[in-house]
Amino acid sequence: MNMEIIKRNPLIIGIAIILSLYVIGDMLTGVSLLLPAFLLAGIVVGFMVNEDLKTGAINGAILGLISSVIINVILITMMYLQGYGNYIGSILLFNVIYLVIEIVICAFGGVLGFLIHSETLEDVEEPDSP
Repeated sequence: MNMEIIKRNPLIIGIAIILSLYVIGDMLTGVSLLLPAFLLAGIVVGFMVNEDLKTGAINGAILGLISSVIINVILITMMYLQGYGNYIGSILLFNVIYLVIEIVICAFGGVLGFLIHSETLEDVEEPDSP
């Protein structure tokens, strides 16, 4: 059985969710919706994958890796342009820790998304009644 573990379409949709919530939340309103955006996108990806728990977790972790690299590059660039170039070492250390947290949150969201999809009413079979 040749199954593709990494699903591209859910990952693209998850990255779009994270980037759009980041632009709306952080850049326009000033309210940080970054960690809830990672959790929401992980749930969406896990829900869309619908194969097994491992595939949901792997796709969530890959989503977290790709999205957190993109978001952290944007954050580092913004901090550098605001004049924090002298503190780039501590900024990078903080962002590495933040990257790990975002990956874990997305993987957890992928597992949650799979579990939510497995508990939907579509999958429930009605018992045979005499």
